[in-house]
Amino acid sequence: MKKILIVDDESSIQRSLYNTFKNIYHTETASSGMEAVQKIENDRFNLVLMDQKMPGMDGLQAMEKIIQIDDKVTVIMLTAYGSIESSVKAMKIGAYDYILKPFELDEINIIVERALKYQELNEELVCLRSAVSERFNFSNIIAKSRKMQTIFQQIQDTAETDVNILVLGESGTGKELVAKAVHYNSMRRNKPMITVNCAALPEELLENEMFGHERGAFTGADRKRIGKVEEAHGGTLFLDEIGDLSLKTQPKLLRFLQDGRIERLGSNRSIQINARLIAATNQNLEALLEEGSFRKDLFYRLKTLSIEIPPLRDRREDIPLLAEHFLSMYSKIHKKAINAISSEVIDRLINYSWPGNVRELERIIERGVVLAKGDTLLQDHLPSEIHCSVPVDNKQEFTGTTLTEAVELVETRMIKKALEKSGHNRKAAADLLCISLRSLQYKIKKYFS
Repeated sequence: MKKILIVDDESSIQRSLYNTFKNIYHTETASSGMEAVQKIENDRFNLVLMDQKMPGMDGLQAMEKIIQIDDKVTVIMLTAYGSIESSVKAMKIGAYDYILKPFELDEINIIVERALKYQELNEELVCLRSAVSERFNFSNIIAKSRKMQTIFQQIQDTAETDVNILVLGESGTGKELVAKAVHYNSMRRNKPMITVNCAALPEELLENEMFGHERGAFTGADRKRIGKVEEAHGGTLFLDEIGDLSLKTQPKLLRFLQDGRIERLGSNRSIQINARLIAATNQNLEALLEEGSFRKDLFYRLKTLSIEIPPLRDRREDIPLLAEHFLSMYSKIHKKAINAISSEVIDRLINYSWPGNVRELERIIERGVVLAKGDTLLQDHLPSEIHCSVPVDNKQEFTGTTLTEAVELVETRMIKKALEKSGHNRKAAADLLCISLRSLQYKIKKYFS
């Protein structure tokens, strides 16, 4: 049961409130401000109903001390001597509400119920923020490769600053994860992180989405709308796919980066916004500069610090760790008792080229979890593209001068790899290459005879 404390020097009011709440909440009483403070020091209460005018320590003084002892307790002030000055003072100290005597018991019951519900939601929000912050703690990001450790160090070095960050990398490498790691390890962690996908909306809607509008700004604008940049005030604005931002919208973003001011559509009044910007793209912004589709001044504003995330194929030592992480996560989500990945599967995963990067690996592991019948993820649970993957030595340069010669060189290398991996079992090598045994025998004769 929720626990409330009723504080009033008038015994009739104290008794009336006690009888109202005793069957709903665990209820205690106090007859003075000092007694209330002592009870708060010795016990945990959810809410205090506090009379303002009492002999000795009055309600405002008692509330101030109570909040110093326990800042999570909710205080509602009661008084027969209401004034604007005293109500403002009570709210500044931290009162949830200010109720004038005489009051209806039904009315105060509703206010108490609402205050406790608000407190409960606030506690849930604090827990949620804590859980999200913990999720994006550096120790919880799955990677051991030297390249990723260097990136973690960059995040740590810059998280507590307000410097703009440009995150670069192929699709699926985890650019948003890096942005969240920066936000939740920064001094802005308790404020919102607002995400805008610049490629998801057409030009005319994107500007409105980012900067909002005033009522009457255009046909159908029947009320004011706050934009995403304004929502990010005090926190972090994450602009994903920044390379798709239109030339029309870029000057407005540039102004925000220069002086922290924006204007809603249909307004000539600027608004000061305090938000850190993190932008991300899988495009080559320097190539967009040459094309004239991205402003140079905006590019250099964004690129105060850039973090480039390597593709998964360039950090293969992270693949087993990520696979185990996704296995554990999706086994819980799909309520499957899968606790292992076979060594053959790990070998296949390490040797695959991963055009979709970490996002593709996640989807493949989830698919495997759904299909698996036992407690281990097996080769049969992998899609065909993984079965057909044979590693090629990418460090060697093509020496052929024609397409035919280049194809023959690649085929030769892949056949050699497949034969090595299969212990020179031609049937197994053909399966690895996803070709028939007859085709493999023909190619062996062609290239190695």
